[in-house]
Amino acid sequence: MSLPDMAPVSGRDAVARARVRWAGLADLEALCELFQASRPDAGYDEAEMAAWLEHGGAIVLESEGRALAALRWREEDGGWRVDPVASRPEERGNGYGRWLMTKVEAYAIRANIATLTLDAPSPETVAYYRRMGYRPAHPGEDDGATMVKRVGGTWQVQEDPR
Repeated sequence: MSLPDMAPVSGRDAVARARVRWAGLADLEALCELFQASRPDAGYDEAEMAAWLEHGGAIVLESEGRALAALRWREEDGGWRVDPVASRPEERGNGYGRWLMTKVEAYAIRANIATLTLDAPSPETVAYYRRMGYRPAHPGEDDGATMVKRVGGTWQVQEDPR
């Protein structure tokens, strides 16, 4: 499956057009730097990032050769584990995260992946992911941080109730 080479992106005036592309092993250093800038308390190394790419994938949104945001996923329990979107702090609020999530969800549907699972990085982000259709993976538990969304598979087929 291919991603469009160029796509219009709303947001800052300085970024009139950006492109989304698949990230590869050649992007390890840039991805680690972007993810570290997004979540300074987390620690990202190239071996861990390479494992995500080898057992899943990543897409990056860039403008003029600079990564603005990225999203990675990996295979897990018959679905995909999605890492929260990494956006440069100065680029937050431009809708890049939602746009990348939509791209990954569409790709998962085409690949017949049944579920996407993610851990919301903070209680404040739970509402953000709920608006995108994610629900607590374990309803009734206090943390509510692990969220899941059904996107593909055979769940659409219903049995005849007769």
